[in-house]
Amino acid sequence: MERLINRVANADLKIAQKLKLKKYRAELKLFVAEGLRLCEMVNPAQIEFGFFTAEFLKGERQIKLVEHLKNFAQMYEIPMATFEKISDTETPQGVMLIVRQKLSTLEELLTKKIIVALDAVRDAGNLGTILRTAEAFNCGVVVLEESVDIFNSKVVRASMGAIFNLSMVKLSRLEFLNTMNLAGIEILAAALDSSAEIYFNHKFTAKSALVFGNEAEGVSAEILSTAKKIYIPMSGRAESLNVAQAAAIIISEATRQKFFLDRN
Repeated sequence: MERLINRVANADLKIAQKLKLKKYRAELKLFVAEGLRLCEMVNPAQIEFGFFTAEFLKGERQIKLVEHLKNFAQMYEIPMATFEKISDTETPQGVMLIVRQKLSTLEELLTKKIIVALDAVRDAGNLGTILRTAEAFNCGVVVLEESVDIFNSKVVRASMGAIFNLSMVKLSRLEFLNTMNLAGIEILAAALDSSAEIYFNHKFTAKSALVFGNEAEGVSAEILSTAKKIYIPMSGRAESLNVAQAAAIIISEATRQKFFLDRN
């Protein structure tokens, strides 16, 4: 029996190791959630299996979490040296869950008053931070082609658990444009352009899709050709804002206007 358990554990360890690569995350439809806070936020129904170390069980909160997770999935206790081999963090806490990927339907996405579209956003920290902002303001999210994988472990960590609660889909640019146009949703692209409108002058009265682009090149020409352009005016010497910062500013203003108008 002990050998059987070890064989199963070793097979699952190999899966966890593979999930560091995008192609295996796509193939297996799984991703990694690591660390105490993230593992506390995972929907137990999505857990495939997990790992923890003896060192992790250092407090009541940690022990309670592992005992709770055992009710939903196989939890393997493994040595810290083994855990470090499958971990993607510099200082592993000693708890990890392998989670089934879950995306929303278009129908669910289209119930949101604000949709955030990420167009070739390639930095994992930026994308995760934008997901966190979108969830905080109850926005839907569309991840467009060429963006970093949303189930990348760095994206998951930067989202601070938002990835577990978002209405989120993946679409091509053409699918996104067609879907928004058919649904009558206004497409607004953040762009430094002479024809762009100052973001706080825009009236966010209709349902809006806010598009934020690549860190170096901005929103793609394909989307800019049909979207209305908005920008954030700056009085300092910086040429531009980080895309995650820009997204937070514009999402906040769009939400403020919709929140105010809905109540007046």
